[in-house]
Amino acid sequence: LRQIPELEDNPYPPLTCEDGSYTPEVQVCINAAQELERAGVRAIAMCCGFFSLIQEVIAKSVSIPVMTSPLMMIPIIRQMLRPDQSIAVVTASAKLLSTEFFSAVNVDMSDRITLVGLDNSVAFNSICMCATGTTLETDELRDDILNGISRARVQDLNIGAVLLECTSFPPYAADVNKETGLPVFDFISCIEWMHRAVVPMQYNGYI
Repeated sequence: LRQIPELEDNPYPPLTCEDGSYTPEVQVCINAAQELERAGVRAIAMCCGFFSLIQEVIAKSVSIPVMTSPLMMIPIIRQMLRPDQSIAVVTASAKLLSTEFFSAVNVDMSDRITLVGLDNSVAFNSICMCATGTTLETDELRDDILNGISRARVQDLNIGAVLLECTSFPPYAADVNKETGLPVFDFISCIEWMHRAVVPMQYNGYI
């Protein structure tokens, strides 16, 4: 497995260049979003929770709804829970998911958030995080997710909901719910919510 390098004090590249323009990487995302809008797309969802860093940038570049990260769901989930309950955020890497990603979507990482990282999951890291594998041991990944949440619940007795931050994890939402009895949120449910907003259901019949 390719090892994740040790983090520097500020490992994330800036969004803008010295002259104030966006970096080429950010500009590629902006251009793609604008092209989708011109093609008639009515809403945009991005493919990794770590894209929260550019939520504001993309949202102000188009005139259609944009959701870059499941982390955007945290304020809504918090309001559903008792004030003393916390959210277990299951992520590809607890080491890499730092304060910046939460702050970018107006979430205080220190406020009732318990991180569950798959940093040491052989199954996950065999095909993700710059690895080169082509197969995934789904049962092993499921077990790694469940075991991580189980350990988190021992450390934090007040976990009241689970958020699967990584967009590779929704297939395991039902397993997490069955194992824990907790409500489980993921990016698919987030996208379905946004989809209903731009493609409302048509109701027919008598009232």
